[in-house]
Amino acid sequence: MGRAGLVMVVVLGGTALALRAADAIPGWLAGVPPGVRLCASLDEAEARTGLRLDHARALFADYELLADGIRVTAKPEPAVALAMRWRQDRRIHLTLFHGRGKEIPVALRTPLPSFHEIAVPLEKGRSASLKAEAMPDGSVWQDIEWAVGSDATALRFNGRTVELLRLVKQILEDAP
Repeated sequence: MGRAGLVMVVVLGGTALALRAADAIPGWLAGVPPGVRLCASLDEAEARTGLRLDHARALFADYELLADGIRVTAKPEPAVALAMRWRQDRRIHLTLFHGRGKEIPVALRTPLPSFHEIAVPLEKGRSASLKAEAMPDGSVWQDIEWAVGSDATALRFNGRTVELLRLVKQILEDAP
């Protein structure tokens, strides 16, 4: 009985390891960091994280999701990153980050080393941090972050600042 039990433990352990590796391979091939999952739809992202993404749906009037553009984490706090492209000018990209907790996990939102950072007033009693970074290709990316209650939200954008601030205003107006 001892040898049979040991064989069963080895077989079950090997099967569990093989299944875990098979689950991780698509993310590894897509360059997704450990702990981050790709989602096929907003509904799947909401189900995996428990976050409501109504404000994200409002952005889709002018933007389309990129392939593999929905990424989520569940630990330590649930968060989502939605990578989109503007329909009118496909060179303009926007990523919406939203999560429960004080910060969006670094696995989803890599830090942007900014050459310029300012505080931007959003509404009475609330401000956001706006950073800008020049990329090697000459484009300028902006990153704005704010919190509402226990939720953190950020946008990363390579378009005009006025459009970025319009999107922030729209998200704040749509927030419950």
